[in-house]
Amino acid sequence: MQHSAELADQPDERPLQLQRRDDGDELQQRLDGGGDVAAMAWCDAWLPATAANVAAAIVGVGIAWSLLYVNVSPALTAVPGGSLSSIFLLYVTGTVAGMLIYEIVGLPPRFGMLLAGIALQNAGLYTVTGWCSHLVSFIREVSLAVTLINGGLELNANQLGRLSGVVARLTLLPCLAEAATVGLAAHLILPGFSWQWSLILGFTLSAVSPAILVPGLFQLKRLGYGEVKGVNTLLIAASSLDNIVSICAFRIVLGVLFLTGSLTSKIIQGLIDVSVGTALGVIWGFFLIFAPPSPWAKIYKNQKKENTEKSRQLNRSITAKRSFLLGAGGFLAMSGSRWCGYPVAGPLACIISAFVASTGWRWRLKMQNLNNPVILLDGNCADEDQCRGKPVEKVFEYAWAGLQPSVFAFLGTDIKFELLKSFNMALVGLLVLALGIVVRMIVTTCSVLGTGFSRKEIIFVNISWLPKATIQAILAPIALNMARELGTPEDVECGTRLVTIAVISILLTAPIGAIGIKLFGPRLLPRAN
Repeated sequence: MQHSAELADQPDERPLQLQRRDDGDELQQRLDGGGDVAAMAWCDAWLPATAANVAAAIVGVGIAWSLLYVNVSPALTAVPGGSLSSIFLLYVTGTVAGMLIYEIVGLPPRFGMLLAGIALQNAGLYTVTGWCSHLVSFIREVSLAVTLINGGLELNANQLGRLSGVVARLTLLPCLAEAATVGLAAHLILPGFSWQWSLILGFTLSAVSPAILVPGLFQLKRLGYGEVKGVNTLLIAASSLDNIVSICAFRIVLGVLFLTGSLTSKIIQGLIDVSVGTALGVIWGFFLIFAPPSPWAKIYKNQKKENTEKSRQLNRSITAKRSFLLGAGGFLAMSGSRWCGYPVAGPLACIISAFVASTGWRWRLKMQNLNNPVILLDGNCADEDQCRGKPVEKVFEYAWAGLQPSVFAFLGTDIKFELLKSFNMALVGLLVLALGIVVRMIVTTCSVLGTGFSRKEIIFVNISWLPKATIQAILAPIALNMARELGTPEDVECGTRLVTIAVISILLTAPIGAIGIKLFGPRLLPRAN
């Protein structure tokens, strides 16, 4: 009895969370119910934890800068004037500005990143020359590849089949109508804009931004809005395809402008581009479905059905391999196709390979789970689709989260206040943008008429089709860089004006679209029971 008493009196040295779970799983229930968890020490209170978080960020930036400073030549790290120091300062400032504008004002972080780039450029704190300018171009190319792969991964074959007619109309008609309207307006209004440059501007502005649209729709979906008639599903699928159309058309017109040869040869090369990109994407996507092998393959010894730690490690390893092959292969397709003279093939291959691979992964997992329903599911996960999920998508979402401060801040550095004063570009850009948006809204309304959507739902579709950000931030600098490398001084001037109008479109439509989706979604969409 004495021995039993000693055992009973021994303190439980396990973490508090585990002790609480043994006492009726109270902590887990509080977490699931959204309750507050009691801080276990003074340093876990709000103020000390916030101070520690800020201190960790400052120390991390300091360590990164110190590593850069002691390992790179002083000319590159001089402040101001050093190319690498300019890129570093731009990234840090863009990240901080994005966080502040989101937390304080509630606007998308990309808005703050863009403003940070504009401020640093016009304050004389951004100077990039030599090989560092190629580094900036490389980052932009990687960002485009990640964006395209994300778009391909988000596509769902079942949803596309179920809503194919509406998705096709909502993808093609508004995009082409806005591009044509902007192209015509730019050719008539902007001095020196050829038809090619006008259409390049049109397809740059015609893309919707999934980076702003999709998070807002997911938030509405969690609240039950937009699920009655599938408005959320329609918009998510159509936005990805809308980007594909804009990017491919942009690449084709850009090739027509800068490639040599007759118009007939350029059209033939464009068709070859599309064919090569489609074939390459399908082949690479099918390869990734089966390589590396799935977690249940017999090559892995002692593979059990239970969701053990070993099986989770195996899943993480396969996710890392798939993500690397998909990302590296997509970037190789982008750069390699341009090197071979087929600039449109790379973007197409990125999107199609991601779509084919993700569709194959989901199909194989579904077939496997018919006989092994718990092989990959987490017992603590309430949403089977999320558990099965999309681990590769998460990897590329994190990659984009790390890249977007540089993408939008780099775009801001292409804006100089002198240009706005010289050509009165702000008013001209607003006029061109407004004409395109008006036509887009009219065509969007016509595209969804007769589909069973109510008047309020059609209004919400038009609001959701407003925001522009991601594709504009990536495509506009590509056109400017090609003008600098292959064009005349007049082409450089047109490219600079194009970038300016793209920035105006982001500054105007991104916050309006984000706020509009959040504000009018619950008012215009029916809520599912």
